[in-house]
Amino acid sequence: MSYNVSKQGEKITVKFEGNLNFTSNEDFRATLDQIGKIGGNEVYFDLSGLTHIDSVGLGLLYIAKEDLEGLGLRLCLASPQGNVLRLLELTDARRTFTIV
Repeated sequence: MSYNVSKQGEKITVKFEGNLNFTSNEDFRATLDQIGKIGGNEVYFDLSGLTHIDSVGLGLLYIAKEDLEGLGLRLCLASPQGNVLRLLELTDARRTFTIV
């Protein structure tokens, strides 16, 4: 997994690429730390570049939601494609996440 963080106004966008799975854990946690230091009020995880996500990766998204909400930030998942979108649909993630 690779990622790029950018900020425009109060919106932080994190563009992910590759696979979000167990091996992504440390990088993903580093991303959350970086977001916490930037400040803002909205975080968009751009998932359009993710090619695969597994149950651990899904769990990381839930952890991120909880951690970011604890910092007063709103999390949105943006542009999931292919297998990523399918897993989000199968797990009824729209009940928990805002997906745009």
